[in-house]
Amino acid sequence: MKSNNHTIKPFGDFPVRNLEILAFRYECGITKLKKNLSLFGLLILLFACDKFNTGQFPENPVNLGELNSSFDDINSDIPFVNHEVQLVFSTNRGNNQSLDFNLIVSSIDFNWDRSDGILLVNSSNKLFDAKFQSFRDMVRRTESPAHEKGPYSFLESEGNRVLLFSRENDGVYSIFSEQEKPSIGARITQNHQILNEKSNEMYPCFYGEDFIKGIDITPSRPEKMIFSSDKDGKFDIYEAAIPVGQSPLQFLSQSNSKTIQKLAFNTSSNDHMPFVYGDLLVFSSDRPGGFGGYDLYYSQKTANGWTVPINFGPKINSEFDEYRPVVSEQPEFSNRLMIFSSNRPGGLGGFDLYFVGIPKF
Repeated sequence: MKSNNHTIKPFGDFPVRNLEILAFRYECGITKLKKNLSLFGLLILLFACDKFNTGQFPENPVNLGELNSSFDDINSDIPFVNHEVQLVFSTNRGNNQSLDFNLIVSSIDFNWDRSDGILLVNSSNKLFDAKFQSFRDMVRRTESPAHEKGPYSFLESEGNRVLLFSRENDGVYSIFSEQEKPSIGARITQNHQILNEKSNEMYPCFYGEDFIKGIDITPSRPEKMIFSSDKDGKFDIYEAAIPVGQSPLQFLSQSNSKTIQKLAFNTSSNDHMPFVYGDLLVFSSDRPGGFGGYDLYYSQKTANGWTVPINFGPKINSEFDEYRPVVSEQPEFSNRLMIFSSNRPGGLGGFDLYFVGIPKF
């Protein structure tokens, strides 16, 4: 594996160091204090060692470096809210003949150096710890000769983690599920048809008053499901209510018809690849008024529904395509982490994964 050590300064004076395995960390050197140092001097030194108390993600996108390849790396999911991110994404690397997309999982650390105000982004080997073995095995079980895209994980009842994704069969994508701890004798991989029609159904995600993606030490019940479909000839974003008393997996597994409605902000263009974090909905769209290709937009949930979407602007979007944004929060950071994929120039080839900081709206 090649080294990819560099320092850039996309956020004011705060540099980002993207190191391959282990980041160099500045030490405050308190143990080197001379015995005759005054109390005032000690307080100054302690303050200097912690002068950048709150971390900030850069406001300009940064390529995720070693996680990317010369192929297409797209459609990620962040299963847990933590500074160590287990990133599940779709890639066609290693499939030189068929170029089919499969899901893989990689681990990265986002650490903020309080003494120097440096964001340390490291490839992590903690993914290979025993506690992640069953999670990694679940992701591997999704692999097939067909395309798998748009992963989304959540915690089901009794602490069972479920991974949703879309798989292509005969040119049509439908939503599948894989369980981390499947019941004995139960089907491991299930196919879920929502609209019961021959249309593409992709990018499922959930939201609810007490549900925040990734903050699920104990399961909390989502109230709504959001997904995209080209039922009417182009992609729109849909919403479905999950009945009280049903878990998301029960809701998806039932064959009865479901109450589905389009979100009001859909346009005559493609509104696609949604993701919800708390009251924030982010998605991709090729609607007019963007900067070219697919752009990233956001909308907020209010008592009156979803607000009119706002373009993330030219710092994040480009004249090329920006796909499937996902959002998370990391401890001790003042803004949120957003990861997305783009085929803009300067990457390793095809679509690459990027990260950027966005406000806590």
